Amino acid sequence: MLTIRENNWIRLLLNLSKYIDINVSYNGHHSESVAQWVRCTGRKLGCSDGEIYDSYWAAMLHDIGKIGVPYPILSKPGPLTKKEWQLMRLHPLIGSNIVQTLDSISRIAPIISSHQEKYDGSGYPSGLQGEEIPVGARILALADAYDAITNDRYYRQARTHDEAVAELNRNSGTHFDPIILKAFIEIIDPKWMKTSYPSRNGKNKKSPVRSGTKEYSAVPPRLPATASHSRSQ
Repeated sequence: MLTIRENNWIRLLLNLSKYIDINVSYNGHHSESVAQWVRCTGRKLGCSDGEIYDSYWAAMLHDIGKIGVPYPILSKPGPLTKKEWQLMRLHPLIGSNIVQTLDSISRIAPIISSHQEKYDGSGYPSGLQGEEIPVGARILALADAYDAITNDRYYRQARTHDEAVAELNRNSGTHFDPIILKAFIEIIDPKWMKTSYPSRNGKNKKSPVRSGTKEYSAVPPRLPATASHSRSQ
């Protein structure tokens, strides 16, 4: 059972994540959408329940470190300066440090700190590459990029699903894990969505991502101590 203090802190972090989403994107649902894409992709890849659980909550909180980035940088419509990029690149570590203070979610810290790493080692903050990057972070990187591309941001307009898929494919093996990318593209295929989420009356319903359906409680219960959190590919 979570303590009252942990419960309140996690609720605060979720509210903080929502606040940042509102200030970074126009729809304010970025982290929720990313978390659902991450959950679906984890299931598609056959990840353990523990991996899916941790990845989901890392996605929900992946941008909380942006609380340490000045608002004018987050909302800047044009390219960032070198100094501004230095500040922006701190957000994975800031977010990781925040969640490490809570025992019940501290183990998602490596996923948050690594979600801007790239498969070829050119990412930040540590220059990890390949399977050095936690599998949850590799999934999160794809979901984060897809949702950012297909939604309006201060610095550019949303692009189409097909344009987003083309962009992801161009970065296969460099920015993104090719195996995870293949599974993710199947997940975001509208045809897959229609066949994977049939409604009770036999007609197709919207996916959890599109409809905003939540299958998790607002605050996570105690994380399973015996769950497996690593996966080789």
